Amino acid sequence: VAVEKKGSARVRQTIKQCTFYLLLLLPLLAWAQEPLERWRRLSPEEKATIQRNYQRWRDLPPEKQEHLQQEWEHWRRLPPERRQRLKERFEEFRQLPPEERQQWRERFKERHKLSPEEKKAFRKRLKKKKRSHRRTERY
Repeated sequence: VAVEKKGSARVRQTIKQCTFYLLLLLPLLAWAQEPLERWRRLSPEEKATIQRNYQRWRDLPPEKQEHLQQEWEHWRRLPPERRQRLKERFEEFRQLPPEERQQWRERFKERHKLSPEEKKAFRKRLKKKKRSHRRTERY
């Protein structure tokens, strides 16, 4: 009889522990369901875009994936005002006529070929140009 009581107490203790752990894990279950719910709410076009982008990502070579991850981290570290300003400038770029966008791309490619010293000198000239332009706007 004493052995039965010990066994039954052990079973009750195990049930209590399992119940406790289950209660602790329930919020995790809800959290795990959230992405699935968001996916279900997407339109077929949005799902297709996500799947296409995911496949493009998977097809990238590892070094390109690494580069893009670094770029993403750099973007996330930018102050919100800077990110907003860049988004606005990108939107302005998208509104340009195709020929003008192509001209900007070509200029960017040329500047990208510059050495670090040449880039620094170029930025310095731009800053001087902006300052002199601001002064003339005031008068």
